[in-house]
Amino acid sequence: MYTKAIFIIIDVLAVIELYFVIRSLGKMTELFASWLKYALVSSVIAIVANILIAISFDAMFANVAYALYYGSIDWIIFYLGGFCLEYTEHSKLLSKCKVPVAIIMLADTLLLLSNPVFGNSYSIYTKENSAGFLFYQAESKALFNVHLFLCYVILFLALVFLIVKIVMTFSFYQTKYILILMDVVFVVVLNVFYMMLGLLLDASVIFYGVAGSFIYYCIKFLVPQRLMNVAVVSATDDMNEGLILFDIYDNCIYANSFAKERFLSEGKEFSFSNEPIATVMKDVGETETGFGHTEYRQTEYRDGIPVSRTYRVKYNELTDDKGHTIGSYFLFEDTTEENYYLEEIKAARVKADNANIAKSTFLASMSHEIRTPLNSVLGMNEMILRSTTDTQLLEYAENIKSSGDILLSLINDILDFSKIEAGKMELIYAAYSPHKILKDCHTAFSQMAEGKSLFFNIECDEKMPSLLQGDERRLRQIFSNIISNAIKYTKMGGVTVSLHSEDLDDDNVWMVARIQDTGIGIAEEDIQYLFDSFRRVNEEQNATIQGTGLGLSITKELIELMKGTIEVSSTVGRGSSFTIRIPQRIMSFSAIGKFKLHEEVSEHKYKETFKAPSANILVVDDVAVNLKVVEALLRRTEVKLDKATGGLEAIDKCNEKKYDLILLDHRMPDPDGVETFKRIKAEGLNLDTPVIVLTANALSGAEEEYRQIGFADYLSKPIKSNELELAILRNLPIEKVEII
Repeated sequence: MYTKAIFIIIDVLAVIELYFVIRSLGKMTELFASWLKYALVSSVIAIVANILIAISFDAMFANVAYALYYGSIDWIIFYLGGFCLEYTEHSKLLSKCKVPVAIIMLADTLLLLSNPVFGNSYSIYTKENSAGFLFYQAESKALFNVHLFLCYVILFLALVFLIVKIVMTFSFYQTKYILILMDVVFVVVLNVFYMMLGLLLDASVIFYGVAGSFIYYCIKFLVPQRLMNVAVVSATDDMNEGLILFDIYDNCIYANSFAKERFLSEGKEFSFSNEPIATVMKDVGETETGFGHTEYRQTEYRDGIPVSRTYRVKYNELTDDKGHTIGSYFLFEDTTEENYYLEEIKAARVKADNANIAKSTFLASMSHEIRTPLNSVLGMNEMILRSTTDTQLLEYAENIKSSGDILLSLINDILDFSKIEAGKMELIYAAYSPHKILKDCHTAFSQMAEGKSLFFNIECDEKMPSLLQGDERRLRQIFSNIISNAIKYTKMGGVTVSLHSEDLDDDNVWMVARIQDTGIGIAEEDIQYLFDSFRRVNEEQNATIQGTGLGLSITKELIELMKGTIEVSSTVGRGSSFTIRIPQRIMSFSAIGKFKLHEEVSEHKYKETFKAPSANILVVDDVAVNLKVVEALLRRTEVKLDKATGGLEAIDKCNEKKYDLILLDHRMPDPDGVETFKRIKAEGLNLDTPVIVLTANALSGAEEEYRQIGFADYLSKPIKSNELELAILRNLPIEKVEII
């Protein structure tokens, strides 16, 4: 009785185990998995039939159970053979023979299932064990041998195909077929051994289930795991990094080719006490976690010359899926070339910085050297314009002023380009009238157009807002650059400037300006270069036309800084059209109305803005002409002016007399303006006297630098009389000023 109970328990456990394997096989998409799944399903049926045999209570019940058992064996063998053919890649042979073999196996199964009625395959008899319990046994007849023959033939053929595949396949993939072959042979051997023992209960079907389960684990885990191991080893050997693995006991379990070639000498192994691990562990040991990155330097001697290589090393722990530490690993990345190129980049950056400093120094020097004499020329010319009534002299003076303004414009273009390039160009937004800009453009360029017998027309949409907000100074610069170019490159006809607005949103509009000319035009292939810095298109034809080649480049940069766009269309020989679109905030929604141009005869008349007869001002400049210019510009303001030709003289005067304001040049012989300023503020009678710096340095950021030093105000040369008077008004004590 205990024997039957143990037998049934083993069978039930086998069914449970097969159930989970069958579920896992159902998730696999390979065709051979389906064949193996059906073989295991048939095994479950056979095991259930075996349990029925064990609990049989009469001969008929045992006969039916044996019929079900032997019939299921047919399909175990059929599906197992199909699996072997599919797994060994004999799919074509399988597709040809599976139907006829299935018909034969079905016929055999029907003969077995009909045995309880006809008794054609086997007979049932009882056998009693030593304890007196009866067991129902089956005795085969001649027809049953057909069943055995079919089963063993199919098993034999499966073994043959497995052996053929083993012989013909690559050495690596032989392993998976050998495992399957050993499994099938193991089942056959156990089955034969079991029959030789002649046991009362037939447990051989369990071997089929166990074999199926083992085959599943081979194809699902053992073979893929071996393939993965080989692939990982191959991949890590191909890495351009070193990989060293240690187990939890600090024993080296793997090192790839890179690590061995770079760090492992003959007869040695990697360990925590040998290089490079020892140095790495010493470095990372200083971190809080004990893991992380470090640098490692290796020095080799080639022909007696030391050659160093550097490595970036990552050291970390290995953990399993539950977070338990199972070892550690080292990754060595060769950074020799990277460090070399980083040094090259640093050197290039230093070189570029030095070049940029040299450029800034050159611009500052050029600005100073040109602006200083220009200050004298334009200052003295201003005195001629103020003092003479001679028509011929006034004409000469106006020509000098015009040429000086052109020269100053060229300098300002270069300095503006420098500001934009350095990203220090700032926009100052304020309310302005579009009509005012158009009128100023007409005033500035109408004479230039008339001088070339060109028309100069201005049109403005009457419906656009009368007051907008933007950087008026930069807008004038944009208009001036394009209009001056249009006049320069036009020989016949003229230039038309039109302005209108387009709705953007409730508070903003697009200010759209179009400047059209009838000039020489621009070739289509040259338009793409039109806004390049220091480049002028059609250089040979336009060689006589003055300019730096920066005007349009600066114009485009300014427009983009204002979030606007500029478009160009041109036809060679017929003229060009520049369309500018810039977003502007609406300050007044009332319509601007009709554009009226009030032309007045240009007459140069100067009128001082204030008088300060009680004010004492000290002017310091090492160039005598510049002192005369300032003196002449301020003569009508009636200020009391003292002059000093150097820093030491200025310091002496400041120690002797209290001044209301000091005008101090920067570029002077030792001491220069900055040093003179510091000494005046450190001692003497003028510790709190405001000091205005006079300088030819108009580079970006210059004013901010001077104000940070402590100067009260900033004036760039050439000095303009209106800017000079405004600066003095801002800094003189209010009680000493009489506004006119």
